[in-house]
Amino acid sequence: MHKLLARQLRRCFGSPEAVPVELRPFVAAVEEAYRQSDNDRALLEHSMETVSEEMVDRFRRAGEDLLASQRTEEQLSRALSVLAATLESTADGILVVAESGRMVRMNQKFIDLFGIPEHIQASRDNQQALEFVVGHLQDPEQFLLKVKELYDSPEADSFDVLHFRDGRIVERYSLPQRVAGKTVGRVWSFRDVTERRQLEGLLRQSQKMESVGQLAGGVAHDFNNLLTVINGRVEFLVGAPNLVREQDEDLREIQKAAERAGGLTRQLLAFSRKQLLQPRVLDLNRMLDEVEPMLRRLIGEDIQIVLVRGETLGPVMADPGQVQQVLLNLALNARDAMPSGGLLTIRTANESVSRVPKTGASEVVAGSYVLLEVTDTGCGMDEATKSRIFEPFFTTKGLGKGTGLGLSTVYGIVRQSGAAMSVRSAPERGTGFRILFPLTDGVEPEQLRQDDLGIDDLGSETILLVEDEDSVRDLAQRILQSRGYKVLAAQHGGDALQIASIADQRIDLVVTDVVMPGMNGRELVETLIASTPGIRVLYMSGYTDDDIVRRGLLTSNVSFLQKPFTGKSLGRRVRSVLDAD
Repeated sequence: MHKLLARQLRRCFGSPEAVPVELRPFVAAVEEAYRQSDNDRALLEHSMETVSEEMVDRFRRAGEDLLASQRTEEQLSRALSVLAATLESTADGILVVAESGRMVRMNQKFIDLFGIPEHIQASRDNQQALEFVVGHLQDPEQFLLKVKELYDSPEADSFDVLHFRDGRIVERYSLPQRVAGKTVGRVWSFRDVTERRQLEGLLRQSQKMESVGQLAGGVAHDFNNLLTVINGRVEFLVGAPNLVREQDEDLREIQKAAERAGGLTRQLLAFSRKQLLQPRVLDLNRMLDEVEPMLRRLIGEDIQIVLVRGETLGPVMADPGQVQQVLLNLALNARDAMPSGGLLTIRTANESVSRVPKTGASEVVAGSYVLLEVTDTGCGMDEATKSRIFEPFFTTKGLGKGTGLGLSTVYGIVRQSGAAMSVRSAPERGTGFRILFPLTDGVEPEQLRQDDLGIDDLGSETILLVEDEDSVRDLAQRILQSRGYKVLAAQHGGDALQIASIADQRIDLVVTDVVMPGMNGRELVETLIASTPGIRVLYMSGYTDDDIVRRGLLTSNVSFLQKPFTGKSLGRRVRSVLDAD
């Protein structure tokens, strides 16, 4: 027994043999501490620098007390507690190794991280521990090479990232520890960063999708202006009495091409979450009944379709047309993944989420939802493909066999609808999409018909038309004047306010673009409403200003017309807004 310890025991109990039985484990622990070599004690002390400056100071004070000749039993106990608490206080796994390669100490976080068995903990055999550690790694050779480099260069610092076979990601730091200028060992620090890396990956993906969405929305906006002019000008020409048959056929083909191009821009707007939704209380089972015949025609006979409808399904708030678009796009994608036939399953169900994954990878919060699930038995996807499926124009199909907008449209509609979606897939194991719509209160109304083909679109009211694109403004003015309206045309918000300020100028309807330089459409309307309460408004745009939808400005007096529009659609919408109660 160390002479200092023996002297303290004699002072407290008369002799070392008189120590009470319940205190003997403590005495054994103190005796083990005294067996440490001077270098090992110093190494332990210096290793605290990688953990906490405050703990280092506490450890040093405790170490000085430990070696003092006036040590009491309480002081000895406190010193050893601080020594253990210092290493255990960090969230990192810590391994302290002497220059000889002998493990001096490992904390509980290190033991838990690698699952170090008790026999290795007790033996402190560095080689055994090293062999056990590398067994967890995807690339053990690289790790062993790094360890060898550090033993060959004992003064070097080191950092690398370890990938575990179970998917965990761990950052490893290694610092030499010096006493009086001499390297006496090394401290290894291991930090589990799996969750942080997952969150960083999600953030990068989100930023990428947001950037692409902004680009897609901008392109769609400009393209819709061009299509509006094409549609409108062709509409004036189609059916003209002086056209020869070939010219009339050419114009109708231009119309068809413009309609298809308009469909593409609508998909881009869906992806960028800039399209106008008209949500209402919806029963997904009833929506499934309505779309089932179309699904069976599109999918073909070689693919079996199974519909599993949840009982007493709760209502959701969604745009029925957009939800049908989601379902059709997912079904068509599944069809393409099963060229030789297979099984397509569409399922609805009530679902309650009480626990949210702690990984931060979920967009779902605790609450009640209605599930729409589409699964197939097709070829499936690897991780690289799955990470890109929602990017617009990304496709694995052959040239000319797809636009790459189907799933990006789904992504945009789901996100803009306030729902959450997850995907599971693996090569040769099929694919499944799960969409969770938040449960809402209310009852589904009777089927609403948006068909206004019977509306007479002629009138004599005064319309203030505001559009910064010259070609679109000229076209809209011509369309409205041909239907009998008096049109006051303005290039931007300032012009519009000046026209509206003219005394005795009665304006029955404001037709304005949403996105304009300077004062946008929403700001213009707010200014006009302040001076003329109750004025009727029709917004038009290649994509919606988010504020219009978010602030609830779409009312019976405020409506919206999506570009590209035709002369007929503009005339009908103007008439319906003017006639609305």
